[in-house]
Amino acid sequence: MVLATLLLQALLLVPVWGHYYVAINGNDSGPGSATAPFRTLERAQKAVRSSTNGMKSDLYIYVGPGTYYLNEPLKFTSEDSGQNGHRVVWQAQDMTKGASISGGVPITKWKASSAGKGIYEAQAPAFTTRHFYANQAHAQRARSQVQRSWVNQTATGLQVVNDAAKYILTMPGLEHAEFHAHNSFTSRYNPITGASADTIVMAQPAWNNNLIGYDTFNKPDVDHGLYVENALSLLTDPNEWYLDPESHIIYYMPPSGQDPNNMYLVLAKLETLLLVGGTYDQPVHDLTFRGFNYMHTTWNHMSTGYVDQQTGGYIGLNKAYTDFEAARPFWWQVPGSIQVSAAQNILFQNGSIVALMGGFGIGNDPNAHTTGVGLGASDVEISGMLLHQTGANAITVGGIQAKAHHPSDPRLLNQNTRILENIFTDLAYTIDSAVPIFASYAKNTYIVHNDVVNVPYSGICYGYGWGSNDAGGSPQYQQRGLYNYQPVYSTPTTLQGGRISGNLIYNVGTLHSDDGGIYTLSASPNTTLTDNWVKSRQGFGYYLDEGSSFYYINNSVLDVSSTWLARNEQPTYTTGNNTIANCASSFAPSDSHNQYNDTIVNSAQWISYRSMSPTQKSIVYLAGIPPDQRSRRPYSIDQGPF
Repeated sequence: MVLATLLLQALLLVPVWGHYYVAINGNDSGPGSATAPFRTLERAQKAVRSSTNGMKSDLYIYVGPGTYYLNEPLKFTSEDSGQNGHRVVWQAQDMTKGASISGGVPITKWKASSAGKGIYEAQAPAFTTRHFYANQAHAQRARSQVQRSWVNQTATGLQVVNDAAKYILTMPGLEHAEFHAHNSFTSRYNPITGASADTIVMAQPAWNNNLIGYDTFNKPDVDHGLYVENALSLLTDPNEWYLDPESHIIYYMPPSGQDPNNMYLVLAKLETLLLVGGTYDQPVHDLTFRGFNYMHTTWNHMSTGYVDQQTGGYIGLNKAYTDFEAARPFWWQVPGSIQVSAAQNILFQNGSIVALMGGFGIGNDPNAHTTGVGLGASDVEISGMLLHQTGANAITVGGIQAKAHHPSDPRLLNQNTRILENIFTDLAYTIDSAVPIFASYAKNTYIVHNDVVNVPYSGICYGYGWGSNDAGGSPQYQQRGLYNYQPVYSTPTTLQGGRISGNLIYNVGTLHSDDGGIYTLSASPNTTLTDNWVKSRQGFGYYLDEGSSFYYINNSVLDVSSTWLARNEQPTYTTGNNTIANCASSFAPSDSHNQYNDTIVNSAQWISYRSMSPTQKSIVYLAGIPPDQRSRRPYSIDQGPF
């Protein structure tokens, strides 16, 4: 149970090694006591580092209510660890109000602008950013939709072939604008460098790389919209904004009838908030963060382009590829705002992440860690939190490169991550192909009793690599030429022992397609998906995509308009050897054993929730966060009892 009230009661029974206090009105020159608290988290951290030797019980740092604006990320190394089997616990002093950590700068002193009706302007600090938050939600960069028939793709950019798009060629600030393509399962960005005659010239190598592979910029599997973004002349709709990179004046159109001087408007400055990372020789360990709200970050690397490859993987190296498969082994990951690597026994409990770019990055590849040390995350827990209004994945577990799936050093292994009793809702506002939970190459990942509600792509994504890195490789990727650039591995990957159980997955695929409530890739022995309830008008229920094998799916209720169980099985793919038992859907029973060695047994059809069996009703009722915690939901869902 991860209720704040129970946690506070438990704390009364715990002997403490020491206390430090932090408060908005504190003073860093003081002792950090309850009556004379520190002012900053950095000062408290310095005090803790001098207090951990000889720990005889847990050491607590109580942080008072309010928002703590950071000038740089908080860095936790082995020096910050608990000692002698005890923990260092950073905790909100008031667990009801929490304590907030911001990487942004509030923007005030707004005035009506001559830029257009309903537009306000204010002076902003002189830093680069891509994110602006209005009342704790993502504001939309100024944009206008472009029909794909208005432009033709060329080697250098987009040729305008319809008068409706000619305005872009002479648009002021064109060199700062970008195109954003919403495709089937990718969300692609490409900067503009200027115009030449009738062609919008695109930045390289992003343009080259956005044209190769699958679901590409110019050939989407499904077109969900193309937009030109980030120019003042495009600012025409409420909640849109634009930051002039030269004058540092920010322009914003608030919702009708609202005065921006009465709103909480924050411009993101930092890309990360917490860096929890040691080294493989000296990992950081035994830290708890409880009751914090993490807010207001950006990610500026996207200004060079974003060549999306699904769920936060992208072509990141600054080079043009002629063969798409040559890039695949070297894809990068979008970094989290809270990063954990080379770490053991780290807990994040209660609180929230809201109005930021990246979420939690747990043991990602080194390219996604500011410390430069990735992977190696063991026994990390994220529980009892609200994860809301992110720009990318809310939680990313594991890496996607070779050191993640076939580590040469056992200390690089990601293992025993627990994602328990959290609420995920309204996410992925920048990269809308991102997901609430993405668990890549890691061992023993537990995703249990979470709410996943109202998301643009899939609900929970587990696995990566499309089977190409599994033992023996994949005939499909042999044909595609991948193994000209990486070995065919003879041993299994680190992906194994997962458990995805008791989750509520509701209304997925609101902006994309080719998705599922629970989506899997590649082999994962000893992995169980059970007691989940998926209810969505879009997407599949369970989606076993390329290479998914050795999964046991059990005791689930699937309320979807599409197929309740999708299996991407073809002769050259390695999908198969899966067992599906005791699942109920609105479709006719489909027990079978197929040529790919899948077995479906005891499938059932239900007509209405009231006519379900007691077991099926129980699955629905218990899915998601526990019933006694549901008062903290920001939405209402009927789970019975029926």
